[in-house]
Amino acid sequence: MRDDIKPGEILDLLKKKIAGFESSPSESEVGKVIQAGDGIARAWGLDNVLSGELVEIDIPGGDIVHGMVMNLEEDSIGIILFAGCDKVQEGFTVRRTGRVAEVPVGEALLGRVVDPLGIPIDGKGEPATTQKRKVEIKGPGITDRQDVQEPLQTGIKAIDAMIPIGRGQRELIIGDRRTGKTAIAVDTIINQKNNAEEDRVYCFYVAIGQKRSSVVQLVETLRKHGALEYTTIIAATASDPAAFQYLAPYAAVAMSEYFRDHGKHALIVFDDLTKHAQAYREISLLMRRSPGREAYPGDIFYLHSRLLERAAKMSDEKGGGSLTALPIVETQEGDVSAYIPTNVISITDGQIFLEANLFNSGLRPAINVGISVSRVGGDAQITAMKKTAGSLRIDLAQFRELAAFMQFSSDLDVTTRKQLDRGERLTEILKQHQYAPLDVFKQVLIIKAALSGRLDKYPSNRLKRYETEFFNYVDENETSFMDELRAAKAISKEADKELIRIFNDFDAKFKPDSADVDIDAGYTVNMAMAINRGQASFNRDMINLIESVTARELATPSLEEELQQIMDGKDVLEKDRFDQLIENCTILDPDETEDIEGAFMHVSEIISETYPELAVQTLYDKLIEREQTSSTALTSFFAIPHIVIEGENMFDIIIMRSRKGIHFSDTCPNVHAIFFLVGTIDQRHYHLVALSAIAQIVQNPAFDKEWMSARDVSTLRTILRYGKRKREKKG
Repeated sequence: MRDDIKPGEILDLLKKKIAGFESSPSESEVGKVIQAGDGIARAWGLDNVLSGELVEIDIPGGDIVHGMVMNLEEDSIGIILFAGCDKVQEGFTVRRTGRVAEVPVGEALLGRVVDPLGIPIDGKGEPATTQKRKVEIKGPGITDRQDVQEPLQTGIKAIDAMIPIGRGQRELIIGDRRTGKTAIAVDTIINQKNNAEEDRVYCFYVAIGQKRSSVVQLVETLRKHGALEYTTIIAATASDPAAFQYLAPYAAVAMSEYFRDHGKHALIVFDDLTKHAQAYREISLLMRRSPGREAYPGDIFYLHSRLLERAAKMSDEKGGGSLTALPIVETQEGDVSAYIPTNVISITDGQIFLEANLFNSGLRPAINVGISVSRVGGDAQITAMKKTAGSLRIDLAQFRELAAFMQFSSDLDVTTRKQLDRGERLTEILKQHQYAPLDVFKQVLIIKAALSGRLDKYPSNRLKRYETEFFNYVDENETSFMDELRAAKAISKEADKELIRIFNDFDAKFKPDSADVDIDAGYTVNMAMAINRGQASFNRDMINLIESVTARELATPSLEEELQQIMDGKDVLEKDRFDQLIENCTILDPDETEDIEGAFMHVSEIISETYPELAVQTLYDKLIEREQTSSTALTSFFAIPHIVIEGENMFDIIIMRSRKGIHFSDTCPNVHAIFFLVGTIDQRHYHLVALSAIAQIVQNPAFDKEWMSARDVSTLRTILRYGKRKREKKG
């Protein structure tokens, strides 16, 4: 019998069986998890699944974890998992959904905070929209686009004048950590509220890998400035899986494309693509994809190119809408030649480079105009700005080149001196506070005043006051001229003559020497930070920073010798003055003060009583403005707010204890000891002496405990009086 069965017949039979085999739908639509962990899963059995398709994993108890297919291999698939990924285990059932990743879109998402799947996380319920859009789609083709020719006003003078951004452009914001990258993007969003409804720019902010507290703070900032109503925030925070951080920018682009494709205008901010690339690298390594340079996978360039190519200015046949992208990339020590920065630079239409040295020297925004560029250029500017600011970049470049050589020469000719003075004033005019975007037509006026030499006669520390009062004057007296300028968007010969008349009229009213009060440019905080290092040697970078800032603000060529002399105790001229100041100063110990606004108002009232020529509201506004630009809390326990006033031979100190603590910043939420310094510039040396004495007092290891346990103001004064002496004896 065995000899009757031939091997060839068996082979033919098996071939027929295999050829006729068809898997049932249930077998191809359902699979099993064979491996899970670190936010990814591998599954077997989903033969017909698509790349990018959403899948559902059943969790015991009725829960479902969603994921997206990333890898298609011969006998298994790789899945990136979203929320609840820690619950997935080997053996769980995986089901196809038949849908690729998609998110809800529409105007119902405006004013909302959602995750990368479009699920609200702001506690306001589901958005009232049934429209959905695929997360991954091709960008518009060349024939569907048109040239970028409409400006997207950021409200930031340095950008709108020298690095203009057009609707449909991709402009990179790049720089080290904490140099103001996000501030530029947020100011741009806030500035869009000034547009007419028919010209509205709908904004989308993508938070990738940030702290949840930072996202909450951003939401409150936008709400406070009236910008949240036209903004959607897509948040994939640091605590979310890498899959969420990877998906977030694509989901946000899909939401913003809804407006672009309906003939409207949208702006999207990716904050930031460095963390996005790191999340993708993490996923790729876990998926066992081949690592390349810096362990990034080979398709890392495609990761961002397919994202940013979706920003476009659509043709008139396609509705004429636009999507503008502002990607943010973080550098290390200003290295723009690193892998991810060079990738994104080659994809975008220009970059705004923020330099840490400029930021630390008080230039805000800290834009390096030398390597910052917009490849759209004047096409993204109104005619008035294009003609007014045409020479601004060249003038600034020449100024900085001259300034670099100024330190080697003590004798400058008149022409060079004038050029340096002009450059210094141009730099001062381009400074701008955060959350204070400026109307582009007002930008044109102040830049025209600076480039024409009209401001050369004023001290540089008076130009901010000139700018503020000039804008107030124009708003009150020249509304018809501004209306005509906005309508024409250009300065005709007649308008130019009228503008000269306006400048002359204001110059006759402006009194630069009558400035009541001004806030320092941060130099006192920097001094205190250096002095606070005790007897240890000074940090060289900090000393250089102090010297560069104070050389302009206080006309002091060098501080190092003076600072070191104070620290060494060789300065005997001011020996007893601080003790007398402590003996006679006002010390406040209000139990009811819990917020910074109440504390600053209380102190402003006391200062105004001592110096009646200073208005309470002016003092208060300046103190608040100072805190918004840079917190004066030097540690989590004590702060030194400082005001410079006009006049001579005046210096005072007001000290406050707050048992409950005052919130100065997120890093210093409970400041208990606040030293308010107020004085004139001729007392510059004593400013340093007072800061040094305060630093020595608070460095006493027992200071915090003694300060909080003191029963009354008299005891507080005793702690201050003898704290410095104890420190000196110990030294």
